[in-house]
Amino acid sequence: MLIDIHSHILPGIDDGSPDLETSIKMAEIAVSEGITDMIATPHFIASDKETDKAAIIEKVEELNENLKQRSINLKIYPGEEIFLTPEIPRFYDEGRLLTLCGTGKYILVELPMMTIPLYAPDVIHSLRLRGLNVILAHPERNREIAKNPEKLKEFLKLGTLTQINSISLLGALGRDAKHAAEKIINSGMAHFVATDCHTTRSRSPRIKDALKFLKGQAAELLLVENPTKILKGRDMDSASEAYDGKEMGFFTKLGLFINNI
Repeated sequence: MLIDIHSHILPGIDDGSPDLETSIKMAEIAVSEGITDMIATPHFIASDKETDKAAIIEKVEELNENLKQRSINLKIYPGEEIFLTPEIPRFYDEGRLLTLCGTGKYILVELPMMTIPLYAPDVIHSLRLRGLNVILAHPERNREIAKNPEKLKEFLKLGTLTQINSISLLGALGRDAKHAAEKIINSGMAHFVATDCHTTRSRSPRIKDALKFLKGQAAELLLVENPTKILKGRDMDSASEAYDGKEMGFFTKLGLFINNI
């Protein structure tokens, strides 16, 4: 049983699956990879792609019904991948944002690709004050963090959690992203690994090859134990508590390392 907390499997809603047929094929791939639960996280980008929460929930229900009819043993949950802007706390207060699984506990946010905005710490702090566990999507893809993964420490001190893309470990998103992903995991700064799948091709929901890079206990924690807390709406140790600010974080102290293969 593996849980994928970041996917773009909903049909015709963002830059992920274009239609139901593709979504069904993506689901079949996910099941073949050992994934049993998947959170659909279409993009929320202020003033560009602001999908209504009700529309996401409706599409999740429709996809689950189609999967059930086809005896595909994958359950989809609602969520969003939210592009980080200064307005995000206000949008949350206005009820415009969808937390992961709709539990009001976890929110998945994305940094710009090239920079770390000066407002990012303040926005994350504001979300934390609202009782949200903030998960930073694929920080290894951010250019500044990829060049210097140590910059991620400041986010962890705020209580931010982090999610690494599985294909980053395979080098599919470039050498810098791969090295940063390895550094983040080996330094104990990762909390989840997810597919961030968009298609049935190069960005399909495949995870088995990435598992080869993780020792068993790491795979269990990053793909089962921590994601289960999201599905059930349970709090987990915040990154500020789990990470001690030194080179070797809490998870690394448990012996969680990337395999050298």
